[in-house]
Amino acid sequence: MILIKGGRVYDPLGDTDLPGLRDVLVDGDTILSVTAPEDDRDRKRHVEQLAERGLAEVIDARDRLIVPGFVNAHYHSYDTLVKGLVEDAPFDLWAMHSQPAFFGPRSKAELRLRTLLGAIECLKQGITTVQDMCTLVPQDEETLDIIAAAYREVGIRVVFALALRDLAELDIAPFLPDDLSEPVRRSVTGTPRDPLEDLAFVESQIRRLPSGGLWHWGVAASGPQRSSDRLLEGVASLSDRYDLPVFTHVYETKAQTAKARRVYASQGGSMIRHMAAVGFLGPRTTMAHGVWIAPDEIDLIARSGARIVHNPLSNMKLKSGVAPIAALKAAGIPLSIGCDNCSCGDCQNMFQGMKMFCLLAGVADPNPTGVHAVHAIEAATRGGAQAVGLGNVVGAIAPGLKADLSLIDLSTIAYLPLNSVARQLVFSESGQGVDTVMVGGRIVMRCGRLTTVDEAAFRAELNDAMPAFRRDFDVIRRTAALAAPALLEANRRVAALDVGLNRFLGDV
Repeated sequence: MILIKGGRVYDPLGDTDLPGLRDVLVDGDTILSVTAPEDDRDRKRHVEQLAERGLAEVIDARDRLIVPGFVNAHYHSYDTLVKGLVEDAPFDLWAMHSQPAFFGPRSKAELRLRTLLGAIECLKQGITTVQDMCTLVPQDEETLDIIAAAYREVGIRVVFALALRDLAELDIAPFLPDDLSEPVRRSVTGTPRDPLEDLAFVESQIRRLPSGGLWHWGVAASGPQRSSDRLLEGVASLSDRYDLPVFTHVYETKAQTAKARRVYASQGGSMIRHMAAVGFLGPRTTMAHGVWIAPDEIDLIARSGARIVHNPLSNMKLKSGVAPIAALKAAGIPLSIGCDNCSCGDCQNMFQGMKMFCLLAGVADPNPTGVHAVHAIEAATRGGAQAVGLGNVVGAIAPGLKADLSLIDLSTIAYLPLNSVARQLVFSESGQGVDTVMVGGRIVMRCGRLTTVDEAAFRAELNDAMPAFRRDFDVIRRTAALAAPALLEANRRVAALDVGLNRFLGDV
């Protein structure tokens, strides 16, 4: 048992400016009780006596804020080593630098290191659950097992989904110049895959490595525009048969929107209506980005019960535009936050995500938007838990839920003076205040240091691996440079198209 004494427990239904002092009792992996310091004294004293004998633990949480572990509802673990290597690249040019297909098979050591790196960064920022939409290259059991073992090693909760696509070309391909050289054409079109073979592999892995403990399954199609109807229907069928959440990318860029206007012409050019038509839109569906959603599609999503993960950092860095967060919230669509790839957001930091969640809502309207700090925290906790299919498991501090918690140091400069826990957590905190992190009742970080991984040894292994990785990345960079003129020309063509709405500010 673990007794966390005297911390300020964040309760979205209580005082979010100055939360009350509470004691949190954890039994195994579950929260047993959340009580005022003067309540349930006999049981607390019993735990303290056990702690004196080394059979339990008591954590003094004075000057600490206790929050639910954040849920990173959209993330890709495969390119964490690309952090800091790409800049000023629109989406499709960035994709040439980051996608696993361009890198080919990687060593076992690199697979482990890259998975650990992303998970370690998440934990250090108070993120206790990640939804990893991962692409396996090669798509085999050994590669999956290495990734799963790394997640077990570090001790983070993961909702894992293999991102399937059977249409390989870049999203912007329809707008490319006709006079592409053959090497460039090959690099931007890729190789189609067999959807039935990929679906069978996913189902076999769900059966072989069933959900349990900190490992949870989801299913994913990379994006409707990258997937045949057979693949989308197959993913939806897996979701139905195994009661799993569904993940996909939707309307991330204007190029994707322009492509949808062509590909789904019979459905009014709407990616959302096409998803609904093939049974891919429903209450288990979580869509990442949603930047270029039209107002009538917002209504359709709201009626379907589907959810949207806002990824403000990557949307901005990849020049994708600003998602209509205020409109989505007003429509009642459940929202969450993702930190996305390390190559296009460069960090797994929910504090940055929450801050941008609020601030970007105001760039299109000078009036109050109704998007406040408490809503950002909701999106990062309970909203994220619901988005990844764990709404009854994590996302709040309440008896019966799993003990996924973070303790934030309120003595740091971000909280001086302490006027509002909610606003200062969102607008002032950088992540430096994260002191202790618990996942499933296990303390995985204490006083800013991981307890599950030898950080010094990990850094040494990572440093040893990076020279070879950078040499390989230089090859990727040269391939991307050959394709860059054509991709940028296509980007200019797309910019001139009228898709019926605009998600850029312009004239600034």
